[in-house]
Amino acid sequence: EMLELIRSDLDISPPMESGDRTPFVLETVKTDDQATLGPEYGGTTQQPAPRFVGRIIAWILEKIGPKGLEFARYSLDYHWIRNYLYVQRNFKAEHADRHVPEYVKKIVSEYDKNGEVTKRSMLGRRPPKKLF
Repeated sequence: EMLELIRSDLDISPPMESGDRTPFVLETVKTDDQATLGPEYGGTTQQPAPRFVGRIIAWILEKIGPKGLEFARYSLDYHWIRNYLYVQRNFKAEHADRHVPEYVKKIVSEYDKNGEVTKRSMLGRRPPKKLF
């Protein structure tokens, strides 16, 4: 009912998509790891790039990166993999397996053909806590 109230004000068109998300997903994961895990894992201790450099990079990525539905798939894949890596790094192996849904394991396997995600899951892994 609420949609009908504003339908005349909307420009409704079929969804569009272009580009390929796959190379951007792993590159975003790598960049995220470098920023959060520190220099011992390939990161840097330098100050972030100036804002204008970030805007230029964002503009370039907007031109060459995935668009529409493909961008939505990129975002979902990236977040599933990022969360998968968090669980692998912070949970015991037997617990991690229980906390990762099958659909996430399927997505991760699509990006792990060369073992890239598995290698990244070892970076920054916390040692198991001793109980006594």
